[in-house]
Amino acid sequence: MPGLRRLVPGGTVTDVGSVRSAGELPVVTARWPGMKTIHVGCGPDRPCVCPRRRDIASSRRVCLPRATGLLVAWAAALCGPSAGCSEEEATHAMKVIVLGFDGLDPALCEELMAAGRLPHLSALARRGSFKRLGTSVPPQSPVAWSNLMTGTDSGQHGVFDFIHRDPTTAAPFSSAAVEVPPEPLPIVGSRVDSVPAFGYELPVRPTTIKPNRHSRAFWEYLTEAGVPAHVFRMPANYPPTASAGAHFCCLSDMGTVDVVNSQGGTFSYYTSDPAEQESGLTTEGGVLYGVTVHDDRVDGQWTGPVNEYVAGAGSPEPVRVAFVLRRDPSEDVVTVEWQDQTVLLREGEWSEWRPVTFELVPYVTTLRAMVRLYMKEVHPQVKLYVSPFNMDPQEESWEIDRPKNWSRHVSDAIGRYYTQGLAENTKALSNRIFTRDEFLRQSEIVFQERLRLFDFAMGHYRGGLLFFYFGTTDLVGHMFWGAQRAGHPGVTDEEHQRYGQVMAELYERVDEIVGRAVERFPDALLMVVSDHGFCDYRRSVHLNTWLQQNGYAVMNNPPDRKASMNFDFLQTRAYGVGLNGLYINLAGRERMGVVDSAYRQSVIDEITAKLLAFRDPKSGGAVVKTVYDGRRQYHGPLRDAGPDLIVGYMAGYRGSGESAMGAFPKAVIEDNTDAWGADHCVAADQVPGVLFSSERVRVDEPDLLDIAPTLLARFGVAAPGQMTGRDFLGGSLALSIDEHRKTEMASVGPLRGNQGNTMPDGVKCYGHED
Repeated sequence: MPGLRRLVPGGTVTDVGSVRSAGELPVVTARWPGMKTIHVGCGPDRPCVCPRRRDIASSRRVCLPRATGLLVAWAAALCGPSAGCSEEEATHAMKVIVLGFDGLDPALCEELMAAGRLPHLSALARRGSFKRLGTSVPPQSPVAWSNLMTGTDSGQHGVFDFIHRDPTTAAPFSSAAVEVPPEPLPIVGSRVDSVPAFGYELPVRPTTIKPNRHSRAFWEYLTEAGVPAHVFRMPANYPPTASAGAHFCCLSDMGTVDVVNSQGGTFSYYTSDPAEQESGLTTEGGVLYGVTVHDDRVDGQWTGPVNEYVAGAGSPEPVRVAFVLRRDPSEDVVTVEWQDQTVLLREGEWSEWRPVTFELVPYVTTLRAMVRLYMKEVHPQVKLYVSPFNMDPQEESWEIDRPKNWSRHVSDAIGRYYTQGLAENTKALSNRIFTRDEFLRQSEIVFQERLRLFDFAMGHYRGGLLFFYFGTTDLVGHMFWGAQRAGHPGVTDEEHQRYGQVMAELYERVDEIVGRAVERFPDALLMVVSDHGFCDYRRSVHLNTWLQQNGYAVMNNPPDRKASMNFDFLQTRAYGVGLNGLYINLAGRERMGVVDSAYRQSVIDEITAKLLAFRDPKSGGAVVKTVYDGRRQYHGPLRDAGPDLIVGYMAGYRGSGESAMGAFPKAVIEDNTDAWGADHCVAADQVPGVLFSSERVRVDEPDLLDIAPTLLARFGVAAPGQMTGRDFLGGSLALSIDEHRKTEMASVGPLRGNQGNTMPDGVKCYGHED
């Protein structure tokens, strides 16, 4: 039956069972290369599920129907074994805990410690050390956390900025992860990547997604040496990498997309207010939908992922789910209904997480997501905020965890939680959909979820390495750091008075978290680290406009200042992409390069001198503090893939979002009036991170690059040659590797392959068996 054969791409149908009822698909017995024979089936009451053709979450998944009877066997045949933590919880004689707080600033810590407001951090500093921690170049979170986890710089791990560019196409792309197109399937002398079926094109092999980071993370070396590692919400690690050897559990964070493939998430805002409908949104990050109220009823649609399965679709349309909002005519209360969900909300109230199902191919492919609703206003206008559609941690098809399906076990224990990275919705505040108070309420939801996860992690930790990440300090910092002092162009005097203590109070909560860790594990080596600090962001610099005015970049004709990558490359010698990156349009490297390699350094020297002489016409002060030469700054085989120059702005300035995507705003520099009023994408020496340690740090200027080799040394594991950092604690007090294996690995069975990694057989993670 050829039609059924298409439902098991890459496999061989060996038997087709009988149809038991009208409209039901038969049970199929199939064999995949290298896998045992299994039975799969599906029907109208249980839709078959497989990933989208190009969905970013479909990494390493074969597009197959969901089994009705033997689902566990099917999942095991597809994925093979994964490493995890034993049901009895992995134990180890040594305990090392690293708490990562994104953007925690040393100067504010010092100020609050001096005022007696951070007693636990102060005690930790007295017991061991408190140091400024050297950050990455540039000091952007994906780069900085990659430095921390690999012990290498961008030349080795390959992450240079939030935004990279493809030199062969000049197209910008996210640095978080890259899609790997599927290999077509050889069939009778031809190569086929999809097969038609009932108006759809079903892929024969999946698109995969892999992290853009190339170097191995420290936990890979630890687990191979028999040390269990528990990594909760590590940034710049999506999809999370597996780790061979000892027990390993991991959840991803920054870089993890929502189901429409958006980093930071794309929210939806439904409003009946004519003024809001006319004005629209001021920045990206969300979509505004105008709705009409008839007899206290609103009919609308959730907008989901693009359906790339539809055959012959030149520009595929997104999948939509109908909803109905009914409001009480006199009370400020509504019900919102979709699929099998009904939510009752009062004005100003948030819903819990609720499931949403997007059907891509009927009875074959669905995406199961989740959403939160916020009822902003009921009368006189209807105003409904809908969170980005997050990957549901209860669903197995998402690549957000290791071992596979561990996220479901975690959510069983603590409830559903934001799975996307950058969960605090800064774009809703920038677009004035949220007030500052509403943003803080949403941020508190994220923070409370993270605290529940923290309690889960601490309650199950029995030794080895524990890493736990909090991102709220960074995202609240972006929006409220500027309120601490009067005079910020994006903060009114009233906002300064009302919100001036938000950051200090948040740091006090950080201190409480540290206190809980110390109380729970007083004998553990505890490190508190941040990837960078903070400073005001008062003025936006449009780097490409500066390059244009200085004769290095030319726009296409007709000029479009808002268009992405709108360069006339045949007349452009240099262009900006990303928040700090500047590229020479080098012949032989760029798609339409014009600068001969013999003149590369002279162009670099010329641009560097002019940037250092660049003055703000408003203040007369310097705009740029440092210009880094990429070839001198970075070390490793990927060095030349990064920017030729990295612009280190003075505190108070930052490269604009428009220039980051290759646009040409009219002004070279202008006030930043956005609610995003603070940043860290400046010269690295102006925004160091923090390092608190329960043991004395024995070097004067520790750096992010030192974290990985220090952790390895603590467990007696030799750092690989590509790690350039130092052991800042000055030696290992660890058990030997042989002792690790004797005490911790005695019960682990023989190792076997899994997608190129070796994993222990039959391993569980906190009671979850994969």
